[in-house]
Amino acid sequence: LAPEILRAFEVFRSVDESIPTAADASEDIRSHSKDDEKFQSILMSEYEQVQAQLSSGDPATKDQITLNKPSPIPYLEMKSGALRTVLLSRGWLDIDDQQESISTDSSSTDGERNHVPIADNFGYYAENADDEINAAIRHYQMINLAKTALIREQLGFSVLSLKSTIPEAGRGIFVDGTALAGSLLAFFPGQIWPKEYLSNAAFSTALFKDDNNYQLSIRYDDILIDSRKAPYTVLNDANCNPWAVAHIANHPPKDVSANCRTVMINFTEKMKLGKAGLERYIPNTYAREPMVTGPRALDRDLIRMHGFGIMAVRDVSSEELFYDYRLSPGNAYPKWYHPCDEEGLKRRWWEEEQ
Repeated sequence: LAPEILRAFEVFRSVDESIPTAADASEDIRSHSKDDEKFQSILMSEYEQVQAQLSSGDPATKDQITLNKPSPIPYLEMKSGALRTVLLSRGWLDIDDQQESISTDSSSTDGERNHVPIADNFGYYAENADDEINAAIRHYQMINLAKTALIREQLGFSVLSLKSTIPEAGRGIFVDGTALAGSLLAFFPGQIWPKEYLSNAAFSTALFKDDNNYQLSIRYDDILIDSRKAPYTVLNDANCNPWAVAHIANHPPKDVSANCRTVMINFTEKMKLGKAGLERYIPNTYAREPMVTGPRALDRDLIRMHGFGIMAVRDVSSEELFYDYRLSPGNAYPKWYHPCDEEGLKRRWWEEEQ
């Protein structure tokens, strides 16, 4: 995966250099930035393309039906709504028929008492925040949409966080464009816990007991990635990897096959990320440094950081990304979860069961 990671990081840097304010956390979100014309041009072009695809019924749909792949229409409709929301918030789009994003309307026909907030196409509840926070969120959503378009132009695809197509699942991540089977699609951000620190059951239980959003991931070598506090909207400076959103990818719903799988990633010295100025795109830090005498001593290459990601198990195009969570059979499953591969579960958790 090293060449693929290097290529992606180089593109991330190229995009950041093309729109400097997208990577500058000090940018005043309350005012229009010096790159506004560029952002407006990118987002309007994206909006017009999506509208054209939706109006034509999208010719690619026939091929996808033939190959038993999901239709791109749900994604295109979600993306269209997200673009419309941001364009309206910036005053760059006039909708004559008043078809504004539903989240911008805080009124309720049932009255205040019975009103239930509704998530917008980003999966964001604008009604639950004040104007200043909403302005900040729209600013970063604008940046993420623009980055997605620019990355797609160079790599043929990118990933974007939007409202999941699964009812009541919150956010999900989508591939924008087409990625071939075997492509690395996203990274799990957050703190890395080396295996040697997890042998104390009492310590581990106390530290990791709260995982309501299922954002603790374990590699096959038992290194743990804690993404519980990792961002997915405000991505800049220390959190500048636009693909560091794997922690909000969803488990597939029933009768839908996973189109991704998890994959271990090692950022090694041989990759020379520091020398190339690309180290800032590593979305992880060590919660505790690996012990010199621990499992790291057996690594063939010097590993600067352990990581985790998801890769496509088939060609994916304009669709939501799902991977099998493979939750431990030793615990009660949440209502929404269903095992995708019973035999795989047994192999994955065999040692724990023994």
